[in-house]
Amino acid sequence: MFKFNFHDPDETDGSAVSDGTRQEGNNASTGPSQWLTANEIFPSSELIERYKSVCTFPCGKYHLKHIPFDEAMKDLSEITTGEFIAEAELLHSDLLPGKYEGGLKIWECTRDLADFMIREGIDLTGKHVLDLGCGTGLLGILAMHLGAESVHFQDYNASVIRAATIPNVMLNTSQLRQDGTMPSARFFSGDWKDFADLFSTELLANNKYDCILTSETIYNPDSHQKLLSVFNACLGTCGVMYPLKLYL
Repeated sequence: MFKFNFHDPDETDGSAVSDGTRQEGNNASTGPSQWLTANEIFPSSELIERYKSVCTFPCGKYHLKHIPFDEAMKDLSEITTGEFIAEAELLHSDLLPGKYEGGLKIWECTRDLADFMIREGIDLTGKHVLDLGCGTGLLGILAMHLGAESVHFQDYNASVIRAATIPNVMLNTSQLRQDGTMPSARFFSGDWKDFADLFSTELLANNKYDCILTSETIYNPDSHQKLLSVFNACLGTCGVMYPLKLYL
């Protein structure tokens, strides 16, 4: 099984950048009997203190800091829930359906959508934003730079949120409170359908998102209906969605 796994010449070495084609494990079209439930993940200063190296993701005048792929993988080797990610790497696969959804990679579509936001002068001042299938969280971090009042980050794997998303957000902001919360960011893991249900019943159903950012999230037809359920449940009446999928 072949997959591209290259470094962008404009990006500091150390991060894995993949093209728009996700390489799936066996039986990718058949979902698991039980998907991961949605949960909120809370930040902690301990999630960033362990990292020594930092990479840079250039977006116009912004230079977003992020944890190198190898550093995140090393950290995950000590976490039981990270074993699926290690398994995917051993299989040279970008995902294991229902187990790992490729969140540690920086997908080419992420750069394409970030470039679009910069090129089109997207203004998110005062907006409530969801970075759906956030992975490393770079689009949500860019949204913060573009004026978003708050950004919620969602990815399938809690281990990705802890090992990559939260540390990356913390590298780009100093808003961590003593109680472990961040006034402009919240983090969620789990299946999209479950996240939509959680949003509708327990979160901000009366304060829906003004903008949803999502890239490389339609690769699995089995998840299309779940993706639509998030859009229907979470996007405000006058909200804007920026989805992106690269077709070769």
